[in-house]
Amino acid sequence: MLTAILVDDDYPVVRYLSKTLQWGELAVELVGCYSNGLEAWEAAGLKNPDIIITDIGMPKMNGLEMLEKFRSVHPNFKAIILSCHNEFEYAQRAMKLNVGEYILKESLDVDQLQEILKKVVQEINTEKKRSADMLLYKQKESMNQSAFKEKFLKDTLYQSNWTKSAWIEQAWQNGISLQAKYYIPMVVSIDRMSTLASSRKMNDYTISFAVENVLQDILESSKCTIFQYSYRQLVILFCCDDPVKEQQTIYYAMQQSITAIEQYLKISVSCYQGSGALNPKEIQNVLRLMLKHPEHCFYLSESRIHRFEVTEFSKEDIYAEYSQFFSAINNSIALNQPDALCVQITEWTAAVRNKKYHPSDVKEMVLQLLLDLQMKTKITLQFQQDSTKDKLYDVVNSIGTIDHLKDWIIEYLCSVTKQLSILVVSSTRTEVIKAQQFVIQHVTEKITLEDMANYLNLNSSYFSRLFKRETNQNFIEYVNRVKLQKAKELLQQSNKPVEEISDYLGYANKSYFIKLFKREMGIKPSEYTAWK
Repeated sequence: MLTAILVDDDYPVVRYLSKTLQWGELAVELVGCYSNGLEAWEAAGLKNPDIIITDIGMPKMNGLEMLEKFRSVHPNFKAIILSCHNEFEYAQRAMKLNVGEYILKESLDVDQLQEILKKVVQEINTEKKRSADMLLYKQKESMNQSAFKEKFLKDTLYQSNWTKSAWIEQAWQNGISLQAKYYIPMVVSIDRMSTLASSRKMNDYTISFAVENVLQDILESSKCTIFQYSYRQLVILFCCDDPVKEQQTIYYAMQQSITAIEQYLKISVSCYQGSGALNPKEIQNVLRLMLKHPEHCFYLSESRIHRFEVTEFSKEDIYAEYSQFFSAINNSIALNQPDALCVQITEWTAAVRNKKYHPSDVKEMVLQLLLDLQMKTKITLQFQQDSTKDKLYDVVNSIGTIDHLKDWIIEYLCSVTKQLSILVVSSTRTEVIKAQQFVIQHVTEKITLEDMANYLNLNSSYFSRLFKRETNQNFIEYVNRVKLQKAKELLQQSNKPVEEISDYLGYANKSYFIKLFKREMGIKPSEYTAWK
């Protein structure tokens, strides 16, 4: 829906137009009414209204001055001037500001203004469609060019018999200029791509395409060519005649690129510079090592520029202190100590970085740790986590840096700790522990206080007092907390409707389930599904 504002120091006019014009029929939302240009600019300057209806003569800032300010930040809006001034000077200035209509208040007719607004809306929608079509055309054109460049890069990496002159000629036929004495290859890696796509709700291609566009805007195209190698990695070939002299310029340009991508896209990228090359064979040797062996960048900081170097990985046994580490992590989870958990993971990460174990060994140990913790919680609490071995393997294996791995482990284990804290009951009484385990195992069934007392061969009143004394909550409150925890998992990880989840968890009354959920989460289950 389009937006509009009214600006006039004559309050009756503003009130009359705001109430009389049929904004809904025009698919226009009136988002503000203001008494002078300065007030309108300060309140709506960043909102970019599509339509501005304004007077000229107003205190603090007149209408034409205000339109000039809006035009500086949002040049495509449409303006309609309602004025008492009939002088040519005002009309001339209005024309320069691309004002659509200039109407004298003395001849103002609401029906006429309604028709003018209808025409303006049609013009705006036509222009927006034209802009959208043009953008789509440019994207398709860019995609075609990217495809040509991607094929040329693959040929460069795997074509073994190209002379430099033949390689340059082939590039030229693909619209790529690579005429130079010397080439500096750079690999741009999109940090944390595995989690970026899901958090942004964008596919990998869209993210990569956006990063490539920013790089194109920042870097001087005549001096370099950008290729897309994969959705996570882009390759830049810098052409230069004197690499020593141009090295600083290239570094500064890449630093600008990293900053711009972070600023405009809120995406972090890391850049890895390979050794210089004189011909396609040397480029091939450098780039194949950089692209095929990203493990050598595992310990490098994100959002930085690095010289690519082969890392000597430690041959020591990474599992030497595994049992001690597992025990410490397990205790922090069991005692619901997320702060201690963060410290332990951070210290372990620092030790791993210092030793420089091979990334595959590090990821293997992390996967083993998570699976062992899953087994431990399953046996002791009869609590089955939702992450399967294959899913954990895929997630851990897709992580490219030690910093990302550290943050992911902390987030994952803190989430497990939070889930378990809802289920764990701090009690030494066997009856309470058995009741807890029964609820967790039968979470989909209807469980009453009387049923639980009969299961334990206890008087229901006695069991109620015992459970309350040991856990500081009554039994039914605990049952509902466990069920609601399961409900959140189902809402996050399945497409089951709310009514089906309510039935599945043993609630006979859907309204009661929704009431409990809202009291616990502050929002309804349907809102939680949209929010996730």
